[in-house]
Amino acid sequence: MPANRYQSACLADLAAQLRHSPVRLRLRQLLGVEFLLSVVESSRAYPEDFVVHGITGYRPRLAAGLEPRLIEADALRADLVQLAEDLSEAADLSADDWPEAVWTVADLAERFDVSTKTIFRWRRRGLVGWKFRGADRRQRLAFPDRCVRQFVARNAGLVHRGSSFSQLSESERDTIVARARELVTQGQRTVNAVARVISAETGRAVETIRLLLKNFDTAQPTVGLFNRPAGCESADDVSLSVWEAHLDGTSVASLAERFDLSAARVRDILLRMRARELKARKIEFFHVPEFDAVDVRASVLEAPAALEPYQASGPSARRAPADLPPYLQQLFQLRLLSPEGELALFRKLNCLRYMADRARAAIDEESPTVESLDAVESLLAQADEVKNQIVQANLRLVVSIAKRHSSPLTDFFETVSDGNISLMRAVDKFDFTRGFKFSTYGSWAIIRNFARTIPEQRYRRERYQTGREELLESTASLPLDEAENESVPAIRSLLERMMGTLDDREREILRHRFGLEGGGQPQTLEQIGRRFGVSKERVRQLEARAMQRLRTDYSDEARRLMNA
Repeated sequence: MPANRYQSACLADLAAQLRHSPVRLRLRQLLGVEFLLSVVESSRAYPEDFVVHGITGYRPRLAAGLEPRLIEADALRADLVQLAEDLSEAADLSADDWPEAVWTVADLAERFDVSTKTIFRWRRRGLVGWKFRGADRRQRLAFPDRCVRQFVARNAGLVHRGSSFSQLSESERDTIVARARELVTQGQRTVNAVARVISAETGRAVETIRLLLKNFDTAQPTVGLFNRPAGCESADDVSLSVWEAHLDGTSVASLAERFDLSAARVRDILLRMRARELKARKIEFFHVPEFDAVDVRASVLEAPAALEPYQASGPSARRAPADLPPYLQQLFQLRLLSPEGELALFRKLNCLRYMADRARAAIDEESPTVESLDAVESLLAQADEVKNQIVQANLRLVVSIAKRHSSPLTDFFETVSDGNISLMRAVDKFDFTRGFKFSTYGSWAIIRNFARTIPEQRYRRERYQTGREELLESTASLPLDEAENESVPAIRSLLERMMGTLDDREREILRHRFGLEGGGQPQTLEQIGRRFGVSKERVRQLEARAMQRLRTDYSDEARRLMNA
């Protein structure tokens, strides 16, 4: 822990002393650093003994007549961030074993749509980073999710400005403006509507694109996209901007200050936007006349079969085999629905959605009340609970069908995951009024989905599978086509150039996904997600984004090479 990293001599000495303290105290010291960062306020100074006590729990004694030296807030904040990095490096923390999400610098930059330089600037403002050991045994700077949340809570304005004003290249600006002009020609009339479309296409923040388009109109008054001077936003644009900022976690007070509105006006906008979102939500249900009866609560919502819908035998008496994966073991504890209970739950589910739809229709979008919105959302939440009951009771059905359709060329748990999604969709689409059992319709929906997804899995695995020694050995003596032999280096060179255009994480995802390393075995989305500490869906998004980028940049060149 070199002393020249620290601005305060006191923190430099403390870092050197803590380097030799017991490892079991490292976490306590790191939490002390986080505590101090949470209380440090700008333009203030703090006594050295207060700082030492906050980190170690020990208050040093001063010689008689001496006053403790003070450390300015800015210097203290920077030194505390550095101390956290040094202490965590000595603690040898593993990212894989850490109980919460851990964000790398690149991950955090992507999460907030800023550059990595901005992340390091935030560190100087108090963003705590720890050193974690990765799968390759190397220690790298990363940010525990708790530290990130605390920093965002303390510096919401700073984070928002960083996300809104991430730098764009000239080519990106030109592309965005050209795309915006296309959308305006196609009928999009508001800045915010255009910005939302382009944001979805490019991954850039809505606010970044909106400000770029506004600045373009200001600089080009005669050929502007929306032909209005700066500051003349429509009320609809303002409302959408307030709503989006609210969804990002900005408080009402901050919104009022940022948009120069009163707090009451902000609350009114949020209420109307909440009503608009609720009005736009799709609610699926099958209606029967019984839902309009006066005693619908007693006959449908609180019917005995709906309150106790499970089979009397309860959970399966057969014990789960000890060698089963945890997920399959849990299925043995799930209770099955009785025929009467299944029908009662579907009636209750559709009745709740019908009641929510009817209550929503009575809401005036321009003057909604909190009570009316809460009532609709409460009905929808109750419907979701009933849906979860039905889905959980039928999870065994998915596993049973997946077992019949699995093979060595497919990943069983990925197949089950796809089947669970099909099951949830089937619950929404099932027409209980026709008198069929749900298992009949659910099985058909799951099998139909498997008929589409399993061949795709097999094709992907067979297409990119390497390491098949028997096949290689059997063809080793065959003469190679001379033209094909000449094309291999060109293909390899193109592949390396393509991978070089991706960032580190995208490149690693594609390598693992298509078996380009690790013994040539393709990995599932779930396996890659565990490796990088993200969800399966996030891996899918990153893979799709990388593949789309490669198709856009290299499809013509790859086609010419393959046809040569």
